[in-house]
Amino acid sequence: MFKFRVNEKSVSAKIENSEEFLEVKAKALLEDLAKDLVTRTPVVTGAFAESFSVLPSSSGGGRSRSSKGRPKGDPETFLGIATSNMVGDIGRLDLKETKSISFRNRAPHAEPVETKYQVFAAVKDRNR
Repeated sequence: MFKFRVNEKSVSAKIENSEEFLEVKAKALLEDLAKDLVTRTPVVTGAFAESFSVLPSSSGGGRSRSSKGRPKGDPETFLGIATSNMVGDIGRLDLKETKSISFRNRAPHAEPVETKYQVFAAVKDRNR
């Protein structure tokens, strides 16, 4: 006769460790996508760069900055802000509760920028 005993505490700990590992890996992948978006972002006033958001697909909103009245500035500064904003958004995501995630840009001029520079399209093509 064979007896088998399951140590539920050990199994639960292993599952929890696996979930944490996968969450770290998924967030690292999302951060890589955010950084790829930033490297392809054109900068004049920084409004487009500062308008990136990473949110659950089911939520509305996101950042929106207008370029009206904004002076030209240092592109590296604005790209750093964009990276920091998106990495912060990713850090706040609860991936256990989130089924899908959207990278968004709600700048008023996002559509013509995307049409001309294909920022999102290039990242999407590269990461299929």
